[in-house]
Amino acid sequence: MKTFADLTSYNKYLNLSSPLHPLMDSRVCKQAIPNFPQTSGEIQVNLFKVSLKKNFTGDINYGYNKYHTENGLMLFSEPGQVVSWESLTFWDGYAFVFHPDLIKQHPIASKIKQYKYFSYEINDALFMTAQEEEIITWLFTRIHMELTENKANANSNVILSLLNTVLSYADVFYERQFKNKAVAPVTILSKVKMVLRDYYKDLSTPVKSLPTVSFVAQKLSISADYLTELLRSEAGKSTSRVIHEFIVEQAEILLFQTNMTVSEIAHQLGFANLPYFSRFFKNVKGVSPTDSRNLGKV
Repeated sequence: MKTFADLTSYNKYLNLSSPLHPLMDSRVCKQAIPNFPQTSGEIQVNLFKVSLKKNFTGDINYGYNKYHTENGLMLFSEPGQVVSWESLTFWDGYAFVFHPDLIKQHPIASKIKQYKYFSYEINDALFMTAQEEEIITWLFTRIHMELTENKANANSNVILSLLNTVLSYADVFYERQFKNKAVAPVTILSKVKMVLRDYYKDLSTPVKSLPTVSFVAQKLSISADYLTELLRSEAGKSTSRVIHEFIVEQAEILLFQTNMTVSEIAHQLGFANLPYFSRFFKNVKGVSPTDSRNLGKV
């Protein structure tokens, strides 16, 4: 797998001209994308990327999902992410790519770690309203102008101030998106529980292992971080907590409705050993599995 740790080699792979600045580059999508390779195997890009994509027509495919949008969307990626593509869709907008060294001595370096959306997957894009798109477009235009006019002499403090504003707005806009998803006809919590019910659909048959956050997220075609943000917004719980509570519910069914030993129940639910199951159960319920069974008989 090819790895790109600098802008020059990354731009060369994309058939683009040299970066405008040694540590950062800005491109207008409608001008840059026609140069891209039509297909690409997996590549690892050790750079930050923030992009605004707009002027789509009709339905678009992102990740595993299909969307219809009349407004723009934003995507974020951090160093180390792996990408590939089979065919390109053309769009308008901007892409701002920068090396980690650009922000090393800037306050934004500590803030950027707090923005979980940099680890979201492509199908967790930020879908903007028309007003939000107008704000972000203005900011990207200012960044692009500063770079194209001054290139290597561009004022990095000005650009990073603008970038900081872009990221702060994105954080606010994602909160709006989380809330909108929370009131959908089928809530994210319901979807998570449907995945877990399917996983434990037959309690008479042991499962090989415990369901994980990444497993549930993959089943729902979203990233683990994005799933947790949605659940926190909707239910005030992390994905791990939802999974743990569901597993304990299944354990209680077996404790109260069967004569299986606690050790057998642990094995049935995918636990590697009895002590782990006992600690897990007590962490959720406050009592041990044995005490819970005895209390249920009172």
